[in-house]
Amino acid sequence: MRRLAACIMISLLASWHTAHAQTNPLRDIKVSGVFSPDRVKSDMEANAKKAQGSGAAPSQHGRNFYFLWDTITPAEFEALARHTVFLFAIWTQKPEELPVKRIYIRVDGKEQTVYKVSSWKTPVDKGSLTAKMYGPNREDGFYLVPGGALLQKGQIVLDLADQAGWVMLDLPANTATNRFPNLNPGPNAKPDLGTLQAIIRRMFPGFPVPQSLP
Repeated sequence: MRRLAACIMISLLASWHTAHAQTNPLRDIKVSGVFSPDRVKSDMEANAKKAQGSGAAPSQHGRNFYFLWDTITPAEFEALARHTVFLFAIWTQKPEELPVKRIYIRVDGKEQTVYKVSSWKTPVDKGSLTAKMYGPNREDGFYLVPGGALLQKGQIVLDLADQAGWVMLDLPANTATNRFPNLNPGPNAKPDLGTLQAIIRRMFPGFPVPQSLP
């Protein structure tokens, strides 16, 4: 299979304010394959089983996310205006905490909002360990993150509807290398919808393909 650089938060799928989520690095790991809804559901259920087996209490929130790096070509990267594709999946115990308010990059005290492509609610099996450990409410979304940001020291951060500052990933990313000639978006550059659609169909089969860009 072609290799996919993806982020799966396993040990840090705990609640918003746990100490280890504040003090331990939130790092990405490399995994292979394509990412269908069933794959993402299975990954999270495995994470919930591991957490329960370790004696962890249910959390207020959980998340899993994947990003593409090795599997997009330089031409595709340019067509995406030098961004890469992230899929974020967020679980909450309380329905009012969704929708996700925003996702942004924080570097040197400055914030840059991440380009949101689309988002949607996803049903959660009420009898699953995922629902028990992380909540029965779920929102998924595709986002575009500037390639250069993944190689800088900083963080990707998420705000829920009623809480802010959830660190999703510490940067630079472990799995992102300087494999493209130019990493930072040019002025007024816009991603190409057709390229994005083709990438999502290839790497995230079964997820909703966006029909337009904001």
